[in-house]
Amino acid sequence: MKKKQQKQEFVAETSEMNNNNECSGQDQQKRYVWPWVGLVANVPTEVEPSGRRVGKSGSTLRDEFTLKGFNPTRVKPIWNTKGHTGFALVEFAKDFKGFESAMQFEKSFDLDRHGKRDWKKGHRLRDDKLYGWLAREDDYNRSDTVGKNVKKKRDLKSISQIVEEDQRKLYHLFENMCQTIEKNKQRKQQLEQKVDETLESLEFHNLMLNNSYQEEIQKMEKNMQEFYQQVLGGHEKSFAELEAKREKLDERARLIEQRAIKNEEEMEKTRLEREMIQKAMCEQNEANEEAMKLAEKHQKEKEKLHKRIMEMEAKLNETQELELEIEKLKGTTNVMKHMVGCDGDKDIVEKIAKTQIELDARETALHEKMMTLARKERATNDEYQDARKEMIKVWKANEELMKPEKIRVKIMGELNPAPFLPAVMNKHKAMMLCSVWAAEIGDVQWTPFRVDESDGTPKRVVDENDEKLRMLKNQYGEEVYSEVVRAKLEMEEHNASGSYETEELWNYEENRKATMEEITDVMLKIRSKLAAMKNKRKRP
Repeated sequence: MKKKQQKQEFVAETSEMNNNNECSGQDQQKRYVWPWVGLVANVPTEVEPSGRRVGKSGSTLRDEFTLKGFNPTRVKPIWNTKGHTGFALVEFAKDFKGFESAMQFEKSFDLDRHGKRDWKKGHRLRDDKLYGWLAREDDYNRSDTVGKNVKKKRDLKSISQIVEEDQRKLYHLFENMCQTIEKNKQRKQQLEQKVDETLESLEFHNLMLNNSYQEEIQKMEKNMQEFYQQVLGGHEKSFAELEAKREKLDERARLIEQRAIKNEEEMEKTRLEREMIQKAMCEQNEANEEAMKLAEKHQKEKEKLHKRIMEMEAKLNETQELELEIEKLKGTTNVMKHMVGCDGDKDIVEKIAKTQIELDARETALHEKMMTLARKERATNDEYQDARKEMIKVWKANEELMKPEKIRVKIMGELNPAPFLPAVMNKHKAMMLCSVWAAEIGDVQWTPFRVDESDGTPKRVVDENDEKLRMLKNQYGEEVYSEVVRAKLEMEEHNASGSYETEELWNYEENRKATMEEITDVMLKIRSKLAAMKNKRKRP
């Protein structure tokens, strides 16, 4: 009875709500494109050199409409085979707030005389501004590209149909909630009944135990009175045995309680570990998929880089040929100048002038080619460095997969604490000493190296007169000294500023910086492994 009354109240409330939101009968029967979508026409476009027409992006138009208070969820330009059509779809929220925003959108264009009616007047009466309106039945039934885009995942509905559908959904939701509440009430009654039965059973059991205990006590007292003299000698022994049994029972009860608590803790721990493992597996799968994508990406980048290098080599050859031609022209000019010095022939003077003009033009062309080559070399180097940084991220995200490989991430300039421990024989002091020298290595003012050109080739060597290194070697030995020198030299070689550690992909087998070819080979190898693992999991 109560449930029926609640249903009636709910239907009355929803009916009243619909009456409050009700439009005129004619407006309710008009069919709109749903979910609500507006059309924008006359979007400015231009033709690219390729012949394809382009225009404003959807995000730019969405931001403009948002600033005007229309609150669109998305703006999607309409494209065809020739490019941008000059039309765009303006999507709004599916609720009635979205409908209000859509109507405000249409009304704004109508008030500005740039609505649908104004658009249909023809090209001669239009200006360069945007035209907009809310999509209705005639827009939905268009047979052109605009109509096809309007139809995608949309339907024609009147306001009354949408209201009825919302009311039906609310009613079903209310029905489900009532059924759930009723089931929960029944379950609660069943649980309460079970609890009552359990309590009655426990009370009866306790009463039986108490009666049995009382009977045993009475029996023992009676036997003690009857045979007091006979069992007087064994009374203390019997009492001690009973006390021991009681303690054993207490100990057993305590152990049972501890085991129960421990079992609960272990179950909770197992559950958390299982969740962590599942989460780790999901993260690993995501990382594996990302690694596969990056492997493909960097393979393409490698091919692109190789192609660019080939182009640069071709341009370099052109530059060298141009330099050779310039040298030949300079030689020809010098010979002609020498001849002019001898006999002053007019023809030779003119030839010298022409040759000099050609020489200047060739030198200008050479300078431009060299500048272009330098710019491309810088761009290629930047792309190369960006690619290495991306690969370092991939390596760090897939440490477990990369462990068996010879290429791994190395922190350049990082101190190895292993040599410090034998030097001070105390782990805490060793770590403190290691931290102190790590700070010294990061100090850009400290440069314990000099340039040696004794063999004709300049190279960096350790300055044996450096006071800090001499004190370090004398106090802590050769191994600590060598490790500090290695780390400082490594940091300065791989970081121009020398003030902080950098990460690099390192070939640990050959103890050198890994090449992009080696890195790509490892990525392709890992990609093959991941693909094999994925296929293996898919098999039944």
